[in-house]
Amino acid sequence: MNPCYMQTRFTEMLCEANGHLTQDFKCWAFCPGMLFNSPDKWWGDFGLRDFPHEGLDFCLYQSAAGEIVQLGAGTRIPVMHPGVVRALFTDYLGQAVIIEHADGLDQDGTFMSVYAHTRPRAHIAPGVVVAKGDIIATIADTSKSKAKIWPHLHLSLGRPAPNLVYDPFVWNCMRDPDQVSLLDPLEMMDWPHKVMDAGDQNLACRVRPKNGAVS
Repeated sequence: MNPCYMQTRFTEMLCEANGHLTQDFKCWAFCPGMLFNSPDKWWGDFGLRDFPHEGLDFCLYQSAAGEIVQLGAGTRIPVMHPGVVRALFTDYLGQAVIIEHADGLDQDGTFMSVYAHTRPRAHIAPGVVVAKGDIIATIADTSKSKAKIWPHLHLSLGRPAPNLVYDPFVWNCMRDPDQVSLLDPLEMMDWPHKVMDAGDQNLACRVRPKNGAVS
């Protein structure tokens, strides 16, 4: 079975790690451009990306009161499955952490998760073993980025090629099917979600930010 169809406790663990979300979180909310393989931007000029989206952007959720809320910088990020940290690299908006998982989703070999646009915790380094639910990073503050893009977690999932070398690993490696076979993270999310109409991409003037906990 393709691992992206197996459910995780990622959302539940994220809410537990950020206490203010426990009672407030109803469902994930995505602009179309936040979805896997989308050709569209959800920021700036809302034009086309240079490449189809390599993962899923966790940025917005619907609260119990029905409001659309930002996760905010400082939100603690749990690892969805046990594994080993294989690499860290600087991405466009922060740093990315690559974790390789030997099992936990199915019996079909290893897979990798990439948590990007983050501030990794001090002890996170290649070779570190992490348990399911461990806090590996926080969402980076991107308010000073050139694009003025909202803080968010980019999550990519994929099957690494048997000969994949993690050092060095850069963003473009995820775009090379000979190195990584990407999967759609949305299929394995354990919580309801809604995809907003393209017309709602003017949310910037209406979304209520809520900063995460400081690590």
